[in-house]
Amino acid sequence: MKNPNFLTFSLAVLLLLAFLSNCSNKPEPDYYKNLFTGDILDKLEFQEFRDSLYAMEFDSIEGEKMVNLNFKKQTNSNGSIIQPFNYSIRVGMEYLVREHSYDKLGLTIPKRTFSTIDGDSIKIGGNQAKPTLINLWFVGCTGCVQEMPELNRIKSKYGDQVNFVSMTFDEKPKVLKFLSRTDFRFIHIVNVEEYIKQIGSSPYPENIFINKKGNIEFIEGGVFGEKVEYFESLLDKLIK
Repeated sequence: MKNPNFLTFSLAVLLLLAFLSNCSNKPEPDYYKNLFTGDILDKLEFQEFRDSLYAMEFDSIEGEKMVNLNFKKQTNSNGSIIQPFNYSIRVGMEYLVREHSYDKLGLTIPKRTFSTIDGDSIKIGGNQAKPTLINLWFVGCTGCVQEMPELNRIKSKYGDQVNFVSMTFDEKPKVLKFLSRTDFRFIHIVNVEEYIKQIGSSPYPENIFINKKGNIEFIEGGVFGEKVEYFESLLDKLIK
């Protein structure tokens, strides 16, 4: 029997290669559209704008600055390829600009009991002895699958200090088939589309950090690369 860690690593490599292949097949944009302002920028203007984001300084806020450009699906207008984009700017744990609107931040979640895919039960919301990280995903979401190895590593680090829960609108048979070939070590709750609509805010994948009082304190997209350390800092804050 093959080592599960080897299978996880192999899957991650294949997904990365597929992602790079898709990126390399994208045509070079003629123009860029800032989704925050509606401005259309040529290549030089976009480069200058991008450089200005990285050059911005915020002396009054402590922490490392992170800039994330988010490119949307390209469009075609009068024969020109236009690349829409938005971006996030974060200094330390404070966002100055966010690429998505997370309207569920601060939401109080009433306590509710769910059945897990294994037939156990778990309470989410209300006063809890430990915080909860809910990962929203679905089987056909490439980004969701790509972040699973990082989520597994975070869970291994924090163990039972945090409730690590995944939620999906997918049905149980579909999820069981997926989990039979993919290592994802969260507690799984399936077929809860209506509940996801109550707590979810943005495109998948989405990670919702709930404090011990049952309030949504942080919401993040996928966890990749340097963002692992940031996720861990959020969990450290919630555990204290």
